[in-house]
Amino acid sequence: MQAKCLQRKKWFYGLSLTVLGLLLLGMFSLAPAVVLAAEPDTLEITGDAITTPLSLTREQLQSMEQYQHVYSAINTWPTKKWYVGTGVKLRDLFEQAGMLEEARLIRFISSDGYTLTLTVQELLKDKRYYFPGLKGDNLQDSDGHTPGSAAEAEEVEPILALESVEGSNNPEYMNDLNSLLLMLGQRAVTEQNGNLFSKYVNKIEVLTTEPEKWDNPQANPVSGEVPTGSMIALSNANMDDDKIFYTTDGSTPTMNSPMYNWIAKRWWSSRADDLGKINCPVGPINNDTVIKAITIGPGKYDSDIVTFNYQVAGADPAPGTEEPQKTTGLNDVAGHWAQDNINKLVAQGCISGYPDGSFKPDSTITRAEFATVLVKAFKLENNAGKTFTDTAAHWAKDYVATAAANGLVNGYAGGTFGPDDLITREQVAVMIVKAAKLAPAAEAPQFADSDSISVWAVQAIAAATENEIMKGYSDNTVRPGGSATRAEAVTVIMNALGN
Repeated sequence: MQAKCLQRKKWFYGLSLTVLGLLLLGMFSLAPAVVLAAEPDTLEITGDAITTPLSLTREQLQSMEQYQHVYSAINTWPTKKWYVGTGVKLRDLFEQAGMLEEARLIRFISSDGYTLTLTVQELLKDKRYYFPGLKGDNLQDSDGHTPGSAAEAEEVEPILALESVEGSNNPEYMNDLNSLLLMLGQRAVTEQNGNLFSKYVNKIEVLTTEPEKWDNPQANPVSGEVPTGSMIALSNANMDDDKIFYTTDGSTPTMNSPMYNWIAKRWWSSRADDLGKINCPVGPINNDTVIKAITIGPGKYDSDIVTFNYQVAGADPAPGTEEPQKTTGLNDVAGHWAQDNINKLVAQGCISGYPDGSFKPDSTITRAEFATVLVKAFKLENNAGKTFTDTAAHWAKDYVATAAANGLVNGYAGGTFGPDDLITREQVAVMIVKAAKLAPAAEAPQFADSDSISVWAVQAIAAATENEIMKGYSDNTVRPGGSATRAEAVTVIMNALGN
């Protein structure tokens, strides 16, 4: 019986190997045929606003009249860049495809699945330009929120580029890596158009669908009587590609007006330290003011223009008198236990809220964020301190280095700092005690969970609690390893400044 089973196993294994060999042989023999049968790249143009659907190969596109130009661009980070591209004008392609007058939307679909929708108005009817003065004389690429010069603008055509280069105005660097690449100019020298440069386009749908309108901007505080020095936070539904443009003189806002939300929401967590400086509230409002705002973005019609009227309560302070404390306009701190401390530190410019008008007081705070606020609050000099192995390219590099130079932070073993780690309450205690230069406490901390305090933090927590800079919780715990909240971090700093 065992002999028969063994014979059957050998027969099965032999058959399996034979089948596997035939499959592999078939795959190798078919592979050249698959490659030879592959169709060349094509561009498909279709949709209910097209009378003559097209399917064009790369060779056919290359045989058409080519258009080459330098393009100025700003992305939503925002960063300024040059592009150069050579390719086919979109209006030539649409003319060949018989685009109807009723066309309203154009959808670009890429081979990697990315989709971009633009209105016919913004793509083909609005004039778009290349601005040689985009970067000005001294502006850097990172100064995307600083307006360049609109002088000597050159009107440019939107194209599908067969060859292009990003970050250069030298056509010798062009290649076909990103083709087909949608490229288009700016309608204003501050317009963020870099996010519209779609790569690998292989299909275009031209549709008669009527575009929706962007939502109207909102303001916080809303129209009405406000204290002198008020700051007005503007917002809309997404705060991303949908940009808010506004005026403060009662005139009609356009794309050439000041932009409110330069940094798109998708980057807020990465640019937390810059939000309050770049996406900053409007103000201070010291006189009766009219703010008009509009939302403008890709793929939809502009929103309605919304008007906000503000009347200032009381006169401006007399010369030489102390300026009244500015209100912050934060929409989620009213009634919070840390409201006063938050408003004071925000008004001092040491920490900021978010562009939607919130502060998120009960959210956590990272080590880099706390170090940054601490350096600003104590006005520490920007000395050349230690650059840790994980902060060399971090947004808070200079603040962390300043904190290290002033002896507030040491980092971890191995030369790292952990800038994006959530800061614990005992780490906060150590840093604040060093910043405030507190003397050692007379007694050890007396909390129910004092045994859980790390050895290196015992003296700091003792000093911080003895000086009432940091407090425990109602259950007589200090929770040393717990993550500190933004409200707790602000309160500790304000307590230390007043100590």
